[in-house]
Amino acid sequence: MKVFTLATELSDIHRENPNRKIAFIPTMGALHAGHLSLVKSAQQDGYLTVVSIFVNPLQFNNPEDLEKYPRTLDNDLALLSNQGVDVVFTPTTSEMYPANVEDVQIELGDLDQKFEGACRPGHFHGVVQVVYRLFNYVQPHVVYFGEKDLQQCLVIEQLVLQQFPSIEMKRVITMREDSGLAMSSRNVRLSSNARENAASIFQCLNAVIEQRLTHCEALIQQQERLKDMGFEVEYLTVVSLPFMNDVPCDFFQKTQSEKSPQMAVVFAGSIEGVRLIDNLVFS
Repeated sequence: MKVFTLATELSDIHRENPNRKIAFIPTMGALHAGHLSLVKSAQQDGYLTVVSIFVNPLQFNNPEDLEKYPRTLDNDLALLSNQGVDVVFTPTTSEMYPANVEDVQIELGDLDQKFEGACRPGHFHGVVQVVYRLFNYVQPHVVYFGEKDLQQCLVIEQLVLQQFPSIEMKRVITMREDSGLAMSSRNVRLSSNARENAASIFQCLNAVIEQRLTHCEALIQQQERLKDMGFEVEYLTVVSLPFMNDVPCDFFQKTQSEKSPQMAVVFAGSIEGVRLIDNLVFS
């Protein structure tokens, strides 16, 4: 496994592997089985795998969150080496954001202003800037992103459509613990009791989907259930994709006999001061 810190070194990948397609998985480190599932997917598809590790300051609107974000580079490199990753890119902040480089602008409508965008102002602007630079540095043929960060996936899909039409983007289903809790680097900050309660998020999302004909009532019931378990719920709702528009309460009653567009039930909330997000995509 090769480890590069400079963008100029990445040209070696294409020169040394002229007949292989390159898959890229960007990460912020603190790797877990969810990240490794993206690597495994790329390897199973036969690609040369490149993983980046960079804690992007532009996507943290709260300096405390940036400071608290776990940095476990040695362990991350060991995990990636054991998984058989070909190349790891670990740039510095100055390498990613050199002076006098203008921000890229893409058209997102209000996708970057709602849900995670409303809760974390500027977050998706930071995501777009770092991913745009990483794509230009790595020049991948295909990129893999985890569906747990659904809104991020949707934003990056727009970036790909508008700026990188030759790149294929693949969404990988969320990896979960045995309890159903979505894997996240933040889970390590939960007490055993909070971790047990957090497993109910998955149950609540499923309950809303099962009760989709009366999903507005189901959302209220499941939100109260989560509050009773100690959650401060920021949002729990059903949206249509790809722009995360709210779904009317009578939508499923009116369209039972028709093929529905892709939807998702999305959640964000905090327990013990740890903010968690999750979603389930359905149609």
